Amino acid sequence: MPENASPPPPLPALTRILIGPPGKVLLPLIALLALIILNNSSLPGGGSFQLLLMGLGLAYGTIIVWVARFVVALFRSDGRSMLRRHWVRWAAAPVMAVAVIGSVYADLPFSARFALSESSLESLARTVASGPASTDDADQWVGLYPLTSISRTEDGARFLVDGTGFLNQYGFAWSPKGPPAEESHTDYTHIQGPWYIWEMQW
Repeated sequence: MPENASPPPPLPALTRILIGPPGKVLLPLIALLALIILNNSSLPGGGSFQLLLMGLGLAYGTIIVWVARFVVALFRSDGRSMLRRHWVRWAAAPVMAVAVIGSVYADLPFSARFALSESSLESLARTVASGPASTDDADQWVGLYPLTSISRTEDGARFLVDGTGFLNQYGFAWSPKGPPAEESHTDYTHIQGPWYIWEMQW
């Protein structure tokens, strides 16, 4: 640049934001959304319907913002240099999205949370199955699950997980002698061994 040439005028603030890499707001927001989706997927029945809707709504909004910024940066010469310089920050969002989608598709959040909680759940189930028909201490954390409505059944024990479902509620049933007895407005889905997902239908 010639010595007497003036420097280029500064870019407007909105343009700097649009061509700049995701930063202190967008990336933490994406990480928070990932945690919401993974947490919901780790609960029987998919977790809270309202929380899932909120998470998906924020996720779609975040995707629109990220894509718009990426397109603006891609079609500006000064933006393309920012893409190359900060490619890790630009790649972080799609990498997190692929990881979350893949984990949910493979049912990893539920499998991991259940595996980490199974021994504690079984200990509770054995205690309940050999005790009274219901327990006064119904609301408690067992393993990684907030349980409620803990009760003994003919074949074992069952308990609802707090914060699951929309109209229906979900939990676990422990039935070592085989599938739990059929009941009205109740459905069971086998997980593994003596464990079943208990759906209490509305």
